[in-house]
Amino acid sequence: MTAYTRTEHLRHELAEQIRNGTLKPGERIMSETRLAEEYQVSRGTVRRALEQLKKAELIETRMGSGSYVAFNGGDMSGPDGWTSASLRSGAPTTTELLSIALVGRPLALEGECERFYEIARRRLFRSTPVSYEVSYLPAIPALREVIERMEGLVDGSISKTMKQAGLQAASGYMDVSADRLGPIAQALEKTPETVFLLSERHNFSDDGTLVEYVRSFLDPSHFTLHVTAGENGGNHGDR
Repeated sequence: MTAYTRTEHLRHELAEQIRNGTLKPGERIMSETRLAEEYQVSRGTVRRALEQLKKAELIETRMGSGSYVAFNGGDMSGPDGWTSASLRSGAPTTTELLSIALVGRPLALEGECERFYEIARRRLFRSTPVSYEVSYLPAIPALREVIERMEGLVDGSISKTMKQAGLQAASGYMDVSADRLGPIAQALEKTPETVFLLSERHNFSDDGTLVEYVRSFLDPSHFTLHVTAGENGGNHGDR
């Protein structure tokens, strides 16, 4: 068996394990050394096979951590929300609503609206907390009516609640940085000094009015930022 066919054989074996669910989305693939021992090939063969899987978007490589099964290119920012997207990807997450409160305008925002609904949620992947999200929605009369009538969110979904209140996002932008968890660390089962990705997303209506501001702390071992540019480009966000 030549080096090329060994590479192809290993690539096929791993790809099949990903497609049939033996290796699940988000799961870490064994190290190059273990793969080489398991399949009786060289480290070079392993690297070539993994590179082919990466180009096929079946796996992703995280610096200092290893290779992980990708979420099938799933965009978590679709109109049907994170839960449906994660189900399609084969890696369902669960969402816990932590609190809903009527608060003053956050310091990060400017505008006419003085009152906002602050909605805190935690997301879990296989019972492990992977993100902490706080959404701020302008407390317009239509939104207040929906939340009071439903005594919370529509079907537990911010997207559905916004839709019923006529809050439609037409444009927006997202900034991503990193920060310590601080006081929310306990909700994520981490220490306050743990550093997570921090995304801040602003969504606007057709007339430029803010309809949603979201701060999300994302576990970097589960999330990456992928931006595609070009004619068919788009952004893969955190939701």
